[in-house]
Amino acid sequence: MKQSILNEYGVIGSLLIDSALFPEVSGLSEDDFDLVPLREVFRAMRRQYGESGGFDALTVRTEAGQHCPEVTDTLLMKTLEITPTAANLSAYTAAVKEASLGRKLAALGNALISSDRTPAEALCHAQEVVQGLAESGGAGEAATVADALNALCDRAERQSEDGKAPCVPSGLAGLDKLLGGGYINGGLHIVGARPAVGKSALALQIALNAAKSGVKVVYASLEMSSEDCSARLVGNLGGGSAARFMFGGQLSEEEYRRFASGMSQLSKLPIVFNRRSGMNIRQIEALCFREKPGLLVIDHLGLLEPPEKRLSLYEATTRNSRALKLLAMRLDIPVLCLCQLNRAAASDRSGEFRATMANLRESGAIEQDADTVCLLHDPPCESSGVGTPSLLELWLDKNRRGPCGHVDATFYKATGRIVC
Repeated sequence: MKQSILNEYGVIGSLLIDSALFPEVSGLSEDDFDLVPLREVFRAMRRQYGESGGFDALTVRTEAGQHCPEVTDTLLMKTLEITPTAANLSAYTAAVKEASLGRKLAALGNALISSDRTPAEALCHAQEVVQGLAESGGAGEAATVADALNALCDRAERQSEDGKAPCVPSGLAGLDKLLGGGYINGGLHIVGARPAVGKSALALQIALNAAKSGVKVVYASLEMSSEDCSARLVGNLGGGSAARFMFGGQLSEEEYRRFASGMSQLSKLPIVFNRRSGMNIRQIEALCFREKPGLLVIDHLGLLEPPEKRLSLYEATTRNSRALKLLAMRLDIPVLCLCQLNRAAASDRSGEFRATMANLRESGAIEQDADTVCLLHDPPCESSGVGTPSLLELWLDKNRRGPCGHVDATFYKATGRIVC
């Protein structure tokens, strides 16, 4: 008999000896058993323990035998013969879990070999399966109060040593005051607005401010090229027009001076752009693991490719939102994600309507997963010229670790610069 099967007998035999030990195997599932009769026995044990807090050989044999004829008195007697004591239950459990993981990885390899998916789709599927196995491997683990307090002490000591808070400042004083210092590490932070209000300009300004403070930024734009993004940053830094730099033809002497100044300043900053426009969450994750940024910006959620083609837009948005939150937690950095608002946010032609989180497009999971939600509003105001700055209201409608509220910012549309 294979050693892996002997370990499965050991788990079942130990539980038959003492059903009170069942909490010790709570990390196992029925699928972790390779032998079908033992799988059904374990399923019956789990159900009965959950219902009444215990079980015995007779009740387990009766219930499991209804689903699998191979569950007999002889089978249960055999488990007890193989397992004279329940003292080694933890060792049996760990061995069964390890063998189960090996089978699942082997099955994944066989599925990839025979799959008709494209290489990119196969890689995405493999990453999802491996991530799921890694997360399920920790099922049943718990952190005691002592564990949590030790982690808190370590965090406080690190902050005392380097004098830095666990966040990345946005560089916008009014917003940082509401945020309690900046965007918290490990958090998903949403910026929402209708098109042409200033989402990308705000995200680029925050990325620029973070990079100036020494934080490495990965800016993943799914609607603009890296050339377009850099033109906007050059205009911001040099005080010129990105549109002129990109499409204005021959530059004047003053414009060229501003262009050169912006180029010089931007070349010294730690900002990385994505090369490809169509990306999914796994590709962005791989980019982050290579670059190791202190801040990730995604422009925007609606253009992030679905993890699977068969998913509806609602399902894809929900999955991507949750994946971004988990990515932020794994990397322990802030993830700033831009998001479109639905058309209801533009239904008021007077421009006085202010959107709320209910106007976030496609999925309610966005506001659920987010640590902060900031919605932009450009109230109607008189303008005296193209170069005149305009008012941009930043409404912090959700803040998991502090107060909500709003701040007024000044938006210089010609250069894309935002200050508050």
